[in-house]
Amino acid sequence: MARRKAKGPLSALVGLVGTLPPLAGLALAAFSWVAVHWLATLPTDALPAQPPSARIAGAYFHSLALAGQYALPAVFVLAALISMAANARRAPPRLALPDEPPVQREESPEPRNEHDIYRMWAGDWDEAPEPVHARVDTSTWTLALLRSLEWKRFEELCAAYFQQLGFRTRMTPAGPDGGVDIHLLADGSDKSAVLVQCKAWSSYDVGVKAVRELLGVMTAEAVAEGVFVTTGRYTQAARDFVAGREIVLIDGPDFLEKIRLLHEERQRALLAIATAGDFTRPTCPSCGVKMVRRIARASGDAFWGCPNFPGCRTTLRIAADSTA
Repeated sequence: MARRKAKGPLSALVGLVGTLPPLAGLALAAFSWVAVHWLATLPTDALPAQPPSARIAGAYFHSLALAGQYALPAVFVLAALISMAANARRAPPRLALPDEPPVQREESPEPRNEHDIYRMWAGDWDEAPEPVHARVDTSTWTLALLRSLEWKRFEELCAAYFQQLGFRTRMTPAGPDGGVDIHLLADGSDKSAVLVQCKAWSSYDVGVKAVRELLGVMTAEAVAEGVFVTTGRYTQAARDFVAGREIVLIDGPDFLEKIRLLHEERQRALLAIATAGDFTRPTCPSCGVKMVRRIARASGDAFWGCPNFPGCRTTLRIAADSTA
């Protein structure tokens, strides 16, 4: 290890005074000038006769006083400047306070789509009365009826439609669907021939992300064909994405037209499946039971909550323009 060089007396003095407040250094500079200046101005001829050695020593110290009356105050002033610079570089202590007041992290009432899933904790909401739904004509197939179906009933309708076309179907159980809701099986085979994803999105267009997820599952399961069905519409980016790929996009008007092309008896059969019971109240994606309407206390916005709370904390957002 290298040996540290010892500081000289002048450096030590500057370092010592530099640790003092700046005003203390300036005070020492003034005091030293007065004291040393007094010594430097003492008349040497007024001193009594001294031996030669004493006179030589007196002359030496007198010379030091003449130089020191300026040098010593300068040292103290320099030390005071060093202390001032050190204080300027030293950051003032910060209070342990945030830059902004804390914000309550309430879920945004404006969803990315009406089926985003999030979590609520006890005490964040109140039970809400059921809204008065606009009457939907259930006597015939219309786009309004199709778009009034909750997400689970829409999946069941899609499965029934493909059964009418001659496919055997296997639906994904409750829980995360992994990008696929229905497996279409060819006769005499248990292997999926076509994968189907369904989105009951009436207020939001289906984008390329959801379609890309379907393609990812098709690739993973080595299934050549896919179908995406929605009650709403697709973005242009989603339509461009499927160009040249074995994925068929069916939007709400397309699906309604395909149902109307079926034999009238089959249309009635699908209509009975779609409108049986409470077909507008959403189903809990985790538990498979009908959800209840609640009001978030912080924002006053309505959402669907699972009746099995607190065992299940799944909720579904209600779109701003939804009558649900």
